[in-house]
Amino acid sequence: MTSNLQGFAGRMLLVGCGNMAGAMLDRWLKAGLDAAAVTIVDPFAAPREGVAQFVSLAEWRAAGGTANWIMLGMKPQQLGDVASDLADVVTGDAHLLSILAGVSLADLAARFPAAKAQVRILPNLAARIGAGVSAVASSGDADMAAVTALLDPLGTVVALGDDTTMDLVTAFTGSGPAFVFRLIESYAAAGERLGLSAEDALKLATATFGGATALLAESGEKPGTLIAQVASKGGTTQAGLDILDSDGQLAALLTHVLRAARDRGRELADIARGEG
Repeated sequence: MTSNLQGFAGRMLLVGCGNMAGAMLDRWLKAGLDAAAVTIVDPFAAPREGVAQFVSLAEWRAAGGTANWIMLGMKPQQLGDVASDLADVVTGDAHLLSILAGVSLADLAARFPAAKAQVRILPNLAARIGAGVSAVASSGDADMAAVTALLDPLGTVVALGDDTTMDLVTAFTGSGPAFVFRLIESYAAAGERLGLSAEDALKLATATFGGATALLAESGEKPGTLIAQVASKGGTTQAGLDILDSDGQLAALLTHVLRAARDRGRELADIARGEG
């Protein structure tokens, strides 16, 4: 059931509105967020009906813009420039929300010390259809009831005690959809190599992955339990599993994938601090 944001109080400013921030905004508007209470600062963002849009923070400020919910959705490397233009606005009752990869709560507090709260959110692209995952951690005097109400329409919300694991979560759930899309793409390509048409292979792969993950979520069973329900000793499924499980190579590969994404998040944090 989609959460209703018609009663959400406050004015929201989105600094940067690319794919991820745009997906969040579109879902919020669909959930009833008042478009007139939202402003975008991004020269390249697609326009949204009823949402004011500016090409720069300077232009927004010159127009007398105000906001008490400010979400940073630009590139982490732009944090220094944005902070210099925005820090004196993020004061009093303002919640600073950030979806910037690698930028810690401590980084945000240093850049925006007068904010009521700094809130770090790691969503993923499935938020666009309300099926995303948003990990959240905060510092300062955050109104977590309001934060949770804002994130609920995006999908599952996981509150973390602190942001020490956020770089891993960025890789795990933030980057995760791209890794799953690649797996589906590769699975379909393998079917095509073995004789399926490209169209049929992709359709079958998409439905197979979608059905399997839906069953896992609905059943409450562990993956191994469901694997045992599909595979039988000496059967076709087991023959394929023997390849997947050989020498732990699949788990090792995915560990390397996540480590690379996590470490890149840390590098981006260094760049945002001016250390990279």
